[in-house]
Amino acid sequence: MRIRIRKAMRRVSVFVSQLFAALLKAIVTSFVLGIVVVSVMHYMGVPVPSAHDLLGGISRLAHILS
Repeated sequence: MRIRIRKAMRRVSVFVSQLFAALLKAIVTSFVLGIVVVSVMHYMGVPVPSAHDLLGGISRLAHILS
């Protein structure tokens, strides 16, 4: 019985660590891609909104959708 519990806990632990690693990779990739896109837009002369404007728009969109 104890062996089954240990195996189950090990599987859960491996799953959680892989999930965390995937989440961290997704966040870092999104951040880097965002910086690249904003840099290219800024280089091309496209007006880029400030972070405050972006967060305000996201919060308004979340409020409308809820």
